[in-house]
Amino acid sequence: MHADFPETDPEALERLRRFGGDKLLGDMVVLFLEALPRRLASARAGLGRGECHAVEHELHALKSSAAQLGALRMHRLSQEGELLAKAGTLDGLARILNDLDAEEPRVREWLTAACTRESA
Repeated sequence: MHADFPETDPEALERLRRFGGDKLLGDMVVLFLEALPRRLASARAGLGRGECHAVEHELHALKSSAAQLGALRMHRLSQEGELLAKAGTLDGLARILNDLDAEEPRVREWLTAACTRESA
């Protein structure tokens, strides 16, 4: 990944807050954080079975949600993996999934802190 790209976009959270208030933002964050480990596990299982379509499906959903919530590095990783899977290649997907696994706790901490800070 490119070190000069930002990892997160706090303005994305602000846009959601302006659109639907704290409740909408909080609900979206909760749903995302609940689905995140399942999506990563399903993508990894698809990789283990050699099913590019399954990996593509999970990473596409993760990509969209991460972008909406401003988790930019997670979005870029998901997009990179989705494109590989869509092209029918498994090469590089294990590294991307490992990077996404490593990114998960940081995104979880960032989103939780952002919601807690704003609702306090």
